[in-house]
Amino acid sequence: MSYQIQHRQQKILDLLAGKEHLSVSELSKSLDVSEVTIRTDLNKLDKLGRIARMHGGAYLIEERLKQEYTFKTRKSLNNSSKQKIGALAATLVNPSDCILLDSSTTVLSLAHVLKKKNDLKEITVIPTGVWTAIELMGSSNINVLLPGGYLRHTTGSITGLPASDFFRDLIIQKAFLGAWGISYSLGLTDTHLLEIELKKLIITKAREVIVMVDGSKFRQIGLAAYAGIKQVTKIITDASAPAEEIEKIRDTGVEVLIAS
Repeated sequence: MSYQIQHRQQKILDLLAGKEHLSVSELSKSLDVSEVTIRTDLNKLDKLGRIARMHGGAYLIEERLKQEYTFKTRKSLNNSSKQKIGALAATLVNPSDCILLDSSTTVLSLAHVLKKKNDLKEITVIPTGVWTAIELMGSSNINVLLPGGYLRHTTGSITGLPASDFFRDLIIQKAFLGAWGISYSLGLTDTHLLEIELKKLIITKAREVIVMVDGSKFRQIGLAAYAGIKQVTKIITDASAPAEEIEKIRDTGVEVLIAS
């Protein structure tokens, strides 16, 4: 199979990940190829067990695959900025630290960097998402401590009462958290109530709260706030963050680091 065909079929899987189903016509227009070509690709993917055909279209056959591709799409948004933010955040981690990484894709970039750092010995990482835990697999320098709880199928995060109980007696040096939205006036907001409640608890257990957000998050507002700006130790963002907001936040005494 040629690279062009493989690439096109991968694009079909990516497009289906974000939808319940798509028609042959919709896929044809999105990929700028004929409907005959799309039908051929769908038949091949159907035989491989990657999708299921339906009248006039297709859908992803496995929930696991759907979540993998949905996560992949989230991870790709502002990917360059996330990598820079992750690299800067890694400079704040010291040997023997006990740190927490939440389930956001920006914080996942930190896990990717930590896995490659050979100078960090015996650090303990508590990931609140399965994708972050998987990213950390295979590193002999990192002890991964997994909380229990309910798995949120859309993000891979672990939440609920079991996870909350897990954190009650822990002392965390640094908690690295993402957010759906951030602002001087509203603080840190998110969209899922169980994750919001868990983050509220984590903040009370962490000696330092380090927020990792790219500039786009300054233009978003979630369902509810999980922390005020003054509860944060540091914010790591990129150059696209609005200067006026950064200045207001720095005036509160919160350190803002710009990854470049």
